[in-house]
Amino acid sequence: MVIAADADGLLYVSDWGNGRVRVFDLDGNYLYELGGGGTGDGELTNPTGLHVDQDANLWVVDRGNNRVQKFSRDGQFLAVYGSQGSNPGQFLVPTSIAFDNEGNFYVSEVNNSRVQTFSPTGEYISELAPGLLATPHGLAFDHNGNL
Repeated sequence: MVIAADADGLLYVSDWGNGRVRVFDLDGNYLYELGGGGTGDGELTNPTGLHVDQDANLWVVDRGNNRVQKFSRDGQFLAVYGSQGSNPGQFLVPTSIAFDNEGNFYVSEVNNSRVQTFSPTGEYISELAPGLLATPHGLAFDHNGNL
């Protein structure tokens, strides 16, 4: 389970085994869910990493489908990034997502043993430390902007 919060206090909770993200208010009241299992746009299989961006969009690492999906604050599907594979921009068991101060996003992958970097619009930029990582999972930036 991974939890993310937005600026208004909504809590997003990944429900890995049920292929969904559940959304709650600050009082713990259930509001709605995203996903529900499947391979189509807006459907999730084993969601792991979560991130709420500066525009209140929710980014979900859709581990079971080897991709990242983006949703609006109210749960509308907006975009999908990546597909299964080992080429640049593809994923094999992605696990975590983090954003830098410029809006670029970073995705760790267990089976490709790498972290890939993408522009705010999803274009592949680079792979970090090629050949130096073994099954990376969590990602976070410190207060100085270091990953």
